[in-house]
Amino acid sequence: MPETASGAGVATARPDTEPDDRSGTDGRHFGVELNAAIEECLDERTLRRAHRRLQRKALVIGGWYIASYVLLLLAGSWWLGIIACTSLAVSMAGVGFNIQHDANHNALFRTRGSKRLTVANRAVGWSMYAVGASASQWIKGHVQVHHAATNVVGKDDDIALQPFGRLAPQQHRYPWHRFQHLYLWALYCFTAVSIMVADVIGVISQSVSGDRLGKRPTFGDYTVLLLTKAAFVFAMVVVPLLLHPWWIVVLGISLTLAIAGLLLGVVFQLAHAVEQAEFRTSDELPAVGWHEWQVRSTVDFCHGRGPVARMVTWYTGGLNYQTEHHLFPRVPHTAYPDILPVVQRVCDDFSVEHRVQPTLRQALGSHYRHLRCLGQA
Repeated sequence: MPETASGAGVATARPDTEPDDRSGTDGRHFGVELNAAIEECLDERTLRRAHRRLQRKALVIGGWYIASYVLLLLAGSWWLGIIACTSLAVSMAGVGFNIQHDANHNALFRTRGSKRLTVANRAVGWSMYAVGASASQWIKGHVQVHHAATNVVGKDDDIALQPFGRLAPQQHRYPWHRFQHLYLWALYCFTAVSIMVADVIGVISQSVSGDRLGKRPTFGDYTVLLLTKAAFVFAMVVVPLLLHPWWIVVLGISLTLAIAGLLLGVVFQLAHAVEQAEFRTSDELPAVGWHEWQVRSTVDFCHGRGPVARMVTWYTGGLNYQTEHHLFPRVPHTAYPDILPVVQRVCDDFSVEHRVQPTLRQALGSHYRHLRCLGQA
């Protein structure tokens, strides 16, 4: 499916093996109707305003990250150090949610087929390296796999926590999963570290068997991985060691990565590993089309105009509008509230349930109950 004129297309996410979307009683197709409705909704003025808001927001969060790092280096007391580490961790996750995420989906700048703006998105997407992870590996795993095979056991690595956790009913249950609703919250603190390590493991494995397209890493890929990991370690370990005692640096790094990991891990799960989300295995033939499966396997949370909802939407980069993001990943997340009523209307027209957890508390509770249920049955 080619990208539409508005840039709202979902082209690169939908695999060719998926069946056509269901037809309504009048012969209309769900996916076609969705794209047409969003194309009409996102006029030039709305898109321009959304992109500008997103770009200003990226500058704010980028500045927050840099200021937090400087404060960390200059902190002269334990309480200021804790504040600096916490701020760096929260801003680090914020970079992941708001800057690299949209940029690596080609949503930060509206490309409209422009190679220059595509390059600009990729350049800003390198902000992923500022949080210790690989932009290219993230694109391979998130953009090309998670979005194509959401909640598909055997393909979607975002729900692959075995043997530590069981997130889908089709996954094997181990005896210790009985307590996963209690201990997984602590393991989420290792999310940031696991992503950093997975980058290296991914490149090594791709060197042997190739990626999903059979391509092996080039010399340039190895060089970028080595240099970016080294730069992150230099900035986060070597430079602080020049200014602070080694044990302070170890504690600071541990605190920073634990907080960032917890934020990343929890937000990742609230839209897909919850009670209402659907799962299937890679061996099962999909019964519905790609667009409908995105709605079935994804649950929005914490919408609204209240202070908590507004804060969640701002900080998580609109990932609480996860259904809209999965359907239209190239739309800037600042436009998700604009397209939500349209998506809901089309879903209603085709009797496809659009699921939303109204509050953050309810979303957290749903994830907790999902973990408990899968751990005991």
